[in-house]
Amino acid sequence: MNDKRWTERGGSVLLDAFVRWNLDLPAVRTLVYRAPTPRERERWHALWLLAQGWAIADVAVALERDPHTIGEWRARFCRGGPASIAFEHGGGSPPPSTPRNRRS
Repeated sequence: MNDKRWTERGGSVLLDAFVRWNLDLPAVRTLVYRAPTPRERERWHALWLLAQGWAIADVAVALERDPHTIGEWRARFCRGGPASIAFEHGGGSPPPSTPRNRRS
């Protein structure tokens, strides 16, 4: 995993962040399957693939996301750890099935 291409892609930065946040690859793989929301599972999946040596562009293709999105997830994780990639509902209208939107 220490080949030059992998390091140039930012892999060593990501592994340093894993160490800082007391995570290892098996723990990250577990979060791929056990994170509380599908969006968080997707973000953990991206981080796990990056840690395996995948390029951001390849992860973006595999997950059908923009490469900038994958890079942002990695950067946020490296800065803020696991809490920074947690899904936060961004607002918007509640779904039509909520009592507030039902018409009597």
